[in-house]
Order: sequence, then structure tokens, then C-alpha cells
Amino acid sequence: MMHARIHGHDRTTLALIFNHPTSENLEWREVVAFVDRIGTSEEKPDGNWSLSLGGRAWTFPQPPHKDMDPREVERLRHLMEEAGLSAHSTELMAPGPASAENDALIVVDHHEARIYRLDPETVGKTAETTLRPYDPHGYIHHLTHKEGGTYPGQRAPENMAFYDGIVASVRDAPRIAIVGHGTGTGKSSAMSVLSRRLGEHHHATQGRVVATANVDLSAATDGQLLALGRTMLNRDAGS
Repeated sequence: MMHARIHGHDRTTLALIFNHPTSENLEWREVVAFVDRIGTSEEKPDGNWSLSLGGRAWTFPQPPHKDMDPREVERLRHLMEEAGLSAHSTELMAPGPASAENDALIVVDHHEARIYRLDPETVGKTAETTLRPYDPHGYIHHLTHKEGGTYPGQRAPENMAFYDGIVASVRDAPRIAIVGHGTGTGKSSAMSVLSRRLGEHHHATQGRVVATANVDLSAATDGQLLALGRTMLNRDAGS
């Protein structure tokens, strides 16, 4: 499966699109150039533009000035979310004809989420994308990996866009397994935060989560995680 990579200045543009409060200085020409690199843009005879990403196409008016209207930025953000992007995305996965048939394994901690799209019956048929929280000040880099570690006396605030991006990446998966780090019993564990986010804002996706588990991610290999994910999904299929 071919991926459209997002790097360099495009990461800045993507962050502005997802900025809260909504950005008032997002340049239209930067948006069009960004979309062209990961999708397609087309100017219509009526002066509007069609922006297409991940199989979705939305129409946007040509701004009268260089910057987009904040209301149009919000619409653009929704387009990005529907295409499976968030502020921290590093790639746009090209849609494939069998993507809706692939279950998903989410491996998550506070530093990143790895989303594997896989057929639980077939070892080796996987596609992976990695999401990381948008972290301009480096707070998340200093989150604890060891017991007793802190960030200036307290935990850095959660970036809910990170968790919403995870949900957007698995919205078409028929079944979802989630693996978190450590014991997962604390309210601040990434899997716990994701679970709460699903329960509060993404009920349809929550209903497709069939299994969860906690392991020491620092000691687990990709092969071990994939094997665990397949076991979790196969256990559900056999129940």
C-alpha cells in the first residue's frame, strides 16, 4: 500500500489546520500546495476549489485574501479528520479496496500510537502507520517512562487531538484490539485516556473494540505485538 508522507513544512501546515483556537493566518496557497502533495486540488470554473484526500472531496471557496476564513479552516479540519489525519500524522495511507475488511491493532502510550491494519488469520499481511502527539514545546518527550518520573511536578496535559486522530485512523475497521503500556490501572495511562475518549465521544468506534491488554511496550518487539493482536482478535472471533 502506498503512503503519502508528511514532513518538513507540511507538518507546520497540518498543525495550523488543527490548531485550537482555529487559526486566522492559514495561507490558502500553502493549503493547496499541501493538499497537492498528499492528494489532489482542482480549481472549478465558478472559482471554487475541490480538495480531495483519502477518497473524500470537499469544495472550498477561493478566499478573497491570502488567509482562509476560520470557518473554512474548521471545514478543512473536518476533511482532514475524515481522511484519517490529525495534527500529529506523519503519513496519509492510500485507500485500498480491502481496507474496510482489515481489523486494527492499536498499540498506544503517551509518546505515540502504532496502528496496524491486519488480517488476523494471515501472518504477514499488515500495514502500519504511526501517530505522535503534536508537541511543539517538547512536553511529551519528558513524560515518564520510569516509575517516579515527573514533568515539572505534574503530568503534562493530554492532547485530545492525539486520541481523536487514533480513532479517525481505525474508523472503518470492523474489529479493534488495543494494547497499552504497563499495568494500565492508572487514570493517566494512554489506553485509559483513549478508552474514556471513545466512551465520551466515539460510541460507534467504542462498540467495535473487542479486546484490550497491557504489556511492557519497552520490551515487546513488533512481532510479539502483532502476534498478541492476532490472538486477541482470534479469541473474539471464536467466542
